[in-house]
Amino acid sequence: MFDGEYKHTIDAKGRLMIPSKYRDEIHGETLCIVTAFSNCLSVYPESAYREHTRSLSGISSTDKKGMFIKRYILSNTREVALDQQGRILIGQEQREKANLKKDVVIVGSDDYFEIWDAAEWQQMSAFGSPEEMAAMATELGITF
Repeated sequence: MFDGEYKHTIDAKGRLMIPSKYRDEIHGETLCIVTAFSNCLSVYPESAYREHTRSLSGISSTDKKGMFIKRYILSNTREVALDQQGRILIGQEQREKANLKKDVVIVGSDDYFEIWDAAEWQQMSAFGSPEEMAAMATELGITF
């Protein structure tokens, strides 16, 4: 499981060190980086990515909306591998789409993790008071 929050930097070549705890979870799998629905990158081990995209294989080629979403997700996915130092290479296009600069925050999200520009994460993560968060969780049916 990917959890926690880690501050890192992307070097001039677009390489990002993955936290050692996450590397232990990856087990040498290829990673799938997705720039689809948020102003961040979502990074999945290939096995988790395949679980998430399984529903895409059932979309008929005559389903206009379904095919649009399928193309959108798959065209915004890149496969990468960890190098020997535990880094991934994030392409310029994906860095630009997610507005990633040098300083980033890596955030666990259960079976995948997200990479946010540090300034955007700070602004976005002003979640609210604990009471507000509890009310939202209750509203969503989340018990903890």
